[in-house]
Amino acid sequence: MPAVDSPRSTDSLRCREILGDRADPAFMGRRADPVFVAAADASKRRLRLVSEAGLDGAVDLPRGSFLRDGAVLADDGSTIVVVARTPEEVMRVTISAHLDSEARVAAALRIGHAFGNQHVPAEVVGDELVVPITTSRAVATRTLDGLQLEGVEAQFEQRPLARMRPLAGHVHEPSDDTTEHSH
Repeated sequence: MPAVDSPRSTDSLRCREILGDRADPAFMGRRADPVFVAAADASKRRLRLVSEAGLDGAVDLPRGSFLRDGAVLADDGSTIVVVARTPEEVMRVTISAHLDSEARVAAALRIGHAFGNQHVPAEVVGDELVVPITTSRAVATRTLDGLQLEGVEAQFEQRPLARMRPLAGHVHEPSDDTTEHSH
């Protein structure tokens, strides 16, 4: 049984596996029809999607799959349906390179702890911490400013998140225990 029902013959798509990455040699020269997926939806195994060209799609992937940026969901020989990450509002945090390594690590840990305690995931990209805005700019700014860290700067921007792997966050597994938890 094929993993993808023919996308162009019915103008619909049913994807049951990720075929590869748009940079793979097998897909070179093909036109890309993107489907935009937010970081929060990239770990969902079942989704309804519509491509930029209007192709309606149902994604039903195996458990543990991740719709990374560039994942190919369909290929009809001339066009590939490819995941593109939706830009989201983030706070990009940089820590001054002029601080010694101990101060930089301590600042990063304190920032990670402060946002993690609010159940906000974070992503490390190069020498930046990227934090999605899950409440408001004001709350994110107050959280960072409240740490009173030297050599830390933040800027807000639109940026794709979790392009290659899920965001690192704080997850609670379901349980029978209904009591509150503490950190």
